[in-house]
Amino acid sequence: MNVLDSSFLIIGEGVTYQHCSNFFKNNQIKYQSTTTDNIINISNKEIICKNQNITIDTIDYIVVSPGISPSNNAIKDLKKVGCKITTDIEIVQSLSRSKFICVTGTNGKTSTVNLIADIMNDNNLKTIACGNNGVSVFESLLGEYDYVVLELSSYQLEYIKTLNSYISIVLNISPDHLDRHINLKNYLEIKLKIFNDSKHKIISKDLNHCHDYSTFEVRDSRFYSNDVKLKDLSIVDDSYISYQSNSYPIHGIHESRNLCACISVLRIIGLSLKDILESFSRRKHLEHRVEEFVTFNDIKFINDSKSTNADSTHNALMSIKGNIILIMGGDIKTMSYDILNDSINEKVKKLILIGENRELLNKALRVSSKKVFCNSLEHATSYIFSVMSPGDTILMSPGTSSYCMYDNYQQRGNHFKELINNYVSQKN
Repeated sequence: MNVLDSSFLIIGEGVTYQHCSNFFKNNQIKYQSTTTDNIINISNKEIICKNQNITIDTIDYIVVSPGISPSNNAIKDLKKVGCKITTDIEIVQSLSRSKFICVTGTNGKTSTVNLIADIMNDNNLKTIACGNNGVSVFESLLGEYDYVVLELSSYQLEYIKTLNSYISIVLNISPDHLDRHINLKNYLEIKLKIFNDSKHKIISKDLNHCHDYSTFEVRDSRFYSNDVKLKDLSIVDDSYISYQSNSYPIHGIHESRNLCACISVLRIIGLSLKDILESFSRRKHLEHRVEEFVTFNDIKFINDSKSTNADSTHNALMSIKGNIILIMGGDIKTMSYDILNDSINEKVKKLILIGENRELLNKALRVSSKKVFCNSLEHATSYIFSVMSPGDTILMSPGTSSYCMYDNYQQRGNHFKELINNYVSQKN
């Protein structure tokens, strides 16, 4: 692909459009844009839109926003007339000299991508974390990076045809996005595309396809790589990592799994366990991921707004001892919540349900915890402050997206923190 001499059509108006259009403008690359809603008809010669007509011969490649399903009629028609579809990832890789470390999975992607990059930079390997974590992949072209750590969603992988990767890793798979991918088999097959054209291929030992690839695993408080126990490395009380008489705090068992994935990647790069763990101890904690942001009257408040599926809420619950008041709910999504029954029964004393799927959750969750219905996060916060007591932990871990109420998980998490901080300031 000769990017600088090609012309592009961007379909969509979200983040991918913004990143691509900025790059094209800054490099004087010809491009046009439209949306699927704007397209009226597609022929062999022309894309007829409500506000413009686009001659197909003037387009070398089409970049489709990952949020648009390949089953969209406009996308199917563009493929039928022979349009070449590419992605921002493939555009960047055609221009980049960096080695790519590609990461996917249902949960923990952003945390792991950022952790890998933090540890590598801490060991003088110039690295950028980008992709689905919110940092434009085009940013990787602005510096002479040794490595690009790339977070990839199933939506992105669905469109990518060529992915040149030095190391690719699948962290985990649990039911999510099934409204688009139909079933778990399709979802897994799309995730496994990350291994196409990859030199080193790593996957969680928990997955059935693990026999085809290198593996990592956390089992019985020990770390394993390719079924070999890592010497002198263990988890103690789910609260810290022990290695050669040194201790490194963690925030829940899910963080140890992320670390295990990082170790499996970073040992290929050539870093020692000692260097990895020392850098791990200096890691940056990300917002909205089991984020303990305030303590008031011996009551902890935790923002886990990044939780958009049942597995991520389960991980959050398993990182907390008990006496939990849990806020769940948001959009209606196709998934099972069975994994939550035991952890809620064991640890949650009150379950607050909000959002469009609160009735669905009420029926799906077979739990003894008292359920309370609230109309909004404001209503839930007001209720919590009327019933909470010292020793409680207030956890917002929705287990779904909340586009019915918020633009994204960041806005949802920030609103929760703002509401709690306002209540706390009034009580002080």
